[in-house]
Amino acid sequence: MSESPEHLMADPSFQLLLLLSRLVLNQEQIQAIDELIPRVENWDTFTRQASERFVLPIVHSHLSRHWKDRIPDPYLDVMKLYSLRALQHNLNISAEFKHVVRDVLSPLNVPHLCFKGPSLAYQYYPEPAQRLCRDVDILVAPQDLPKILQHALNNGYQPHDPKALTPSDESVAFVASHQKVVTLLSPRNVAVEFHTKIDNTGSVFKATRMLEKRQPVTVSQVETWVMPISELFVYLCWHHTKHYWSRLHWIVDITAIMNHPSFDLDEALACADRYHLGSTVRSCLEMVAYFSAPMRGDIETLSPNTRELVRTSILAMHGDVAFEHSLSRKKPTPDFSFAWQTTNGRIWQWRLLGWKRIFRPTYENYAAWPLTRQWQWIYCCIRPFHEAYARLGHKKTIN
Repeated sequence: MSESPEHLMADPSFQLLLLLSRLVLNQEQIQAIDELIPRVENWDTFTRQASERFVLPIVHSHLSRHWKDRIPDPYLDVMKLYSLRALQHNLNISAEFKHVVRDVLSPLNVPHLCFKGPSLAYQYYPEPAQRLCRDVDILVAPQDLPKILQHALNNGYQPHDPKALTPSDESVAFVASHQKVVTLLSPRNVAVEFHTKIDNTGSVFKATRMLEKRQPVTVSQVETWVMPISELFVYLCWHHTKHYWSRLHWIVDITAIMNHPSFDLDEALACADRYHLGSTVRSCLEMVAYFSAPMRGDIETLSPNTRELVRTSILAMHGDVAFEHSLSRKKPTPDFSFAWQTTNGRIWQWRLLGWKRIFRPTYENYAAWPLTRQWQWIYCCIRPFHEAYARLGHKKTIN
């Protein structure tokens, strides 16, 4: 991206989006928004950016409540139309959230933990449908995943990743052992992701501990399980930083949790330190405060770690998926976007031991040569040779 973060940050439209990306506005923010609205030059671009960054329903809600007569025609109506479509999609996601808990997980009585998406919205948003979601995320134990997949596939759910997944004992045993996320499409065509890890390497958040610490919650008369508020806050800071805060609804998440009566900042920081994520969470707090300030401050006044986080996040907020992927290729490890988030020991551990991932088989390996569970260890031995053969064949095709 050719434009600098400082230049992008100076754009009144972007400043307006940042200030509107929260559930509650204070008086200083309202006054700043008053001054920014007349400076917006292109409301089409503003509306598109709000939609692409997943905050259009919240943006429209604020503007229609406080500045209805200040927005040129017909943009408020266009925002309302797009928001209604987004809200309808969100209601479908929320309905699926309740269905998968009630119809798949509860009958099996398996420990599970719902995180991100609908469960977060129901807990911390006064209007849950305003929190846009793309799928339903559920953490389960690896030993429970096979029976969950079999039950779901036999009751109207379709495989999505891997697409060739079947309910056979061998098929579900393979993905439970070798794939950390399995995605199914519900009868309502909603993606449901069943995770056995919530990070790439399993070294940041231990899934077994997360399941042990889960707390019960009732969502629309459906009983389920979620992370404690401090654990969720730390996880979101880590997760959103891993994706460079490219979506503005992630800022809404953080401010919504911080405004919740049960949130305790000291407890959250202590939790962050237990996960060795103190630097990540503290920089996220500083960044969110910077983006929330009514007056645009100088990025240079931020601490060194936060300066890098803010500059990269501003670029990601203006970039597309391909740009985010280009940033990801510079990560020191798959779980950390910046070297200051972790230790040199962890970085070198990944560099020295990351090569072991070449032994991780894919479902394509299983589909090409289905083996029973007791023989599936063979895939780990043949995977490097299969990968080398595939790459050699690809090179010959190109030549």
